[in-house]
Amino acid sequence: MVEKVIVAIDGGAASKVALEWALDRVVMLERMQGTPVQLELTTVVELGWYPAEGSDYSSQPAYERALAEAIRRVEKVAPSCRKTSYIRHGVPVQELTRASATADLLVVGTQKTGVLAGTVFGTLPLRLAAHSRSPVVVVPVNWQGGGSSIVVGMEDDVTALVAVDFAAREAERIKLPLEIVHAWMIPATVAVEYGATLPYEEMRDAHARILAGATRRVRDAHPSLHITEVLKQGTAASVLVAASRAASLVVVGTHGRGAVGSLFLGSVSHDVLLNLPCPVAVVPRPAGERAESRPDSTTETEKR
Repeated sequence: MVEKVIVAIDGGAASKVALEWALDRVVMLERMQGTPVQLELTTVVELGWYPAEGSDYSSQPAYERALAEAIRRVEKVAPSCRKTSYIRHGVPVQELTRASATADLLVVGTQKTGVLAGTVFGTLPLRLAAHSRSPVVVVPVNWQGGGSSIVVGMEDDVTALVAVDFAAREAERIKLPLEIVHAWMIPATVAVEYGATLPYEEMRDAHARILAGATRRVRDAHPSLHITEVLKQGTAASVLVAASRAASLVVVGTHGRGAVGSLFLGSVSHDVLLNLPCPVAVVPRPAGERAESRPDSTTETEKR
């Protein structure tokens, strides 16, 4: 079965890094498993934008040049990879969300410092990660490759199980070990009377069982995969970021509960995306278990 990967392109540094990450993965999959990948390179021209009166500048040739450059890069690095390119018109987050419905993976780049870089790569990764129908990989502009493992954040809900399953499949496919990370804290609501013993061991053991259950589930499905459990006390985002310093990819889930802002991402995914230790994959909940927005339809032009 051919895997379809969409890469968002705008010609900026962030989009070029996103393409390099996608190509690096294509080459690994082809070399290790012979897995065919179809790359769709897509860019979005926002409706309502026009050159200043009297100007001879047009945005369309610039987008076309960016896509042509991306196609040449694919042909050089992965000549056997199937590829298409599209120019879409509309609101970037809506158009890329719509595109994700037909994809197995959506890849975007981001300026880690928060500095805007091009039309597509400002605040879009946060919003897109929450709306996308497919997993989204957000690649920081300073990514240089490498990493010795895939790290996944394990929470105690269905969101985490979907993320863990995705991480396990990815680790097995590209022959990297998997680290399943689970953070825990004693809730502030736990009252401790004078002279009482803080229920540290009991709570830690309870969370250890949660982590062990997830590990057993992965080992049953992927018996050849090398798995490491990481159980730490602290906030989930800080523990996950710290554990991901030497990772190739960190995987988190999204709650998919709303339309805008961090609420529909979940605080952990939101905080990890704001502190990118490496490329981050955000995996949505199953379609039947999340509230999804339905962007208005707009036109799409295929570039050949």
